[in-house]
Amino acid sequence: MKNSSGLDNSFHELNRIPRPQKQKQESFRKIINEIERKPVLERNIFPRFLTAAAALAACVLFAFIIYSEDHMNRGSNGADMIEIGNSIITQTAISLSESEKTFSAERNDSAKSAIVQDEKWEKAARNAIDSGQPADVVFSSEPLYDVQIMLKGKEPIKLKIWDEQGEVFFSPMASEEVYKVSSEESALFLEYLKAISKSIQKTP
Repeated sequence: MKNSSGLDNSFHELNRIPRPQKQKQESFRKIINEIERKPVLERNIFPRFLTAAAALAACVLFAFIIYSEDHMNRGSNGADMIEIGNSIITQTAISLSESEKTFSAERNDSAKSAIVQDEKWEKAARNAIDSGQPADVVFSSEPLYDVQIMLKGKEPIKLKIWDEQGEVFFSPMASEEVYKVSSEESALFLEYLKAISKSIQKTP
């Protein structure tokens, strides 16, 4: 009520000012319009501000969730996870392993290594390596084969291969991670390795 009386007094004071009636009416109309418009602006500006802030917060939260999930997935998969995928295999060097710590499958050492360029072998190697799953195993023997898979435009993959009673395992060089080849892929992969190793042994 007090506010209403104050406005009425303001109108009366304006009315006492000696001005043309038309000018007074315009002044009153401006005052009324400002009074009516002010709450509307306040109502509009505040929700818009909240909406923008909520949208920004949602974007930040969404980005954080994606980053956290991706980071956790990378961590759970392991930094040394080996996969050939769609990479192009240019050639493979295969040799008999001399020890767990040394690596002898080098493409420039023809005396100890067999260089293989064969589509069937590449398919078998790709399927075997890509099927590998992390394994917790204590080996009862030394690795049998050293395999270096050369990839186009990428660093070569150097692996130690074990045959534990028909189960095939591999480990990247300079890594303690061990992976088990799936039973569906291990038989053919091992058959190729055995055949190639025989050719190395027959080389004078």
